[in-house]
Amino acid sequence: MKAFTVVYNTDRYMVKPLNGHSPRFRVNVNGQEVIFEHDMDGHIRAEANKVASMSLLLAIADKIEENTGM
Repeated sequence: MKAFTVVYNTDRYMVKPLNGHSPRFRVNVNGQEVIFEHDMDGHIRAEANKVASMSLLLAIADKIEENTGM
């Protein structure tokens, strides 16, 4: 899988798959690397951190799901 960009509220976030094809993704949010991966329900969610608001992280996760078809 290749890296791709998601757009949320006119901000662009580069999404990079970890290890090239893993279902885990690395995104630079406010200058910090945030890891997104599947939760127990099968949805992509961010690791717990205080880099950004939960609504922003959930929106990015939803955009990743839309772009990857997961």
